[in-house]
Amino acid sequence: MITRCRWLFCLFSIVALILGIFPSLGYAEVKEIIAEGTYSMGDGETPMVAEERCLLAAKRVAIEQAGTYVQSFSEIKNYQLTADEVQVISSGIMEVTVLDKRRTMDRENINFWVKIKATVSTDKIEDMAANLKNASVTQDYKKLQGDYDKSQQEVAVLKLQLQQANNDTDKQRIRSEIANRETGFTADTWFDRGNLSMLNHQYNEAIMAYTEAIRLNPHFRRAYLGRGRAYTEVGEYQLAREDFATAHNLDYQPALSYFNQGISDERADRRHALIEVFQRSFGRNHQNERRWR
Repeated sequence: MITRCRWLFCLFSIVALILGIFPSLGYAEVKEIIAEGTYSMGDGETPMVAEERCLLAAKRVAIEQAGTYVQSFSEIKNYQLTADEVQVISSGIMEVTVLDKRRTMDRENINFWVKIKATVSTDKIEDMAANLKNASVTQDYKKLQGDYDKSQQEVAVLKLQLQQANNDTDKQRIRSEIANRETGFTADTWFDRGNLSMLNHQYNEAIMAYTEAIRLNPHFRRAYLGRGRAYTEVGEYQLAREDFATAHNLDYQPALSYFNQGISDERADRRHALIEVFQRSFGRNHQNERRWR
């Protein structure tokens, strides 16, 4: 009996020692962030897109706060992340819950307000940090933020023009331009969801998101590239080749498209096709180099 008690004591001591040395093995650190966003919808806009713009405003506030947390954690782990990579990771690991939302009206606009809770956990940071080093998601994310800002500014100008328009023809034209901006904005949000799904290895979800982005914008070259990579991950190599081929035709410098197609062919064990792809890539890039000198 005494021997058994000593054995159990030793076992508990070892477990306690392991948990003391490696606390991260037992649990992940979690932080909750509360953020709010607002948006004022004017004539010509749709409530669905206005609500999405409002939610985006709240998410941006949460991402900024989460970025400080991710940056501190990455410095402890020596991940050596850039500021843009920190923003992508913060966006990718956040789980967002809408706590409350409201719509109020004034004389000319419908005002949207949303309050969210963003939960950030450390257990995904390392995996995402590794994935970012081998993907173009950071560049895509940075460009998307610029596109979002540009869309907001353009819509603000168009709404002002609509208020000042004196005839139905001009009003209809401006409303049509606002609708086009909304379609582009929605396509960008689906593309962003596809990229974040890729970072989380949710490839089927990424395919659905990229497909919706392409439906809204059939000329969305980066969405074809993203969906092609997702198809490659799930073994749909022919579909991946078709998407990369479409991306080739939408870009005068398709090196990235060829590179991704080469990876897809290599995984599908299409060695001859792989050689052809890289030969075409070199030839096209050499021609472009001479053209743009």
